[in-house]
Amino acid sequence: MIKAPEKAESLGLSCRAEFIFNLGTSKNGDRPIKVLSECICDFRRPDWESRWRDWNSQRNPYLNLFLCREHAKKLGLLG
Repeated sequence: MIKAPEKAESLGLSCRAEFIFNLGTSKNGDRPIKVLSECICDFRRPDWESRWRDWNSQRNPYLNLFLCREHAKKLGLLG
């Protein structure tokens, strides 16, 4: 199980979501979807820890993560 980075590691208020990750992205090795609009990086959300826990444990198959490149790399979702 991948551990979520600490909030202190946040990239600040300037990080914006660049990619959408769904469960198929992690299970099948599919490429993430590129975000075409201005979206907040989920890592900045107050409920980040519970969103990550639900997504990583695959509890909610309909939950998508909207992440910037740096946070996706820290979580091991991008190479």
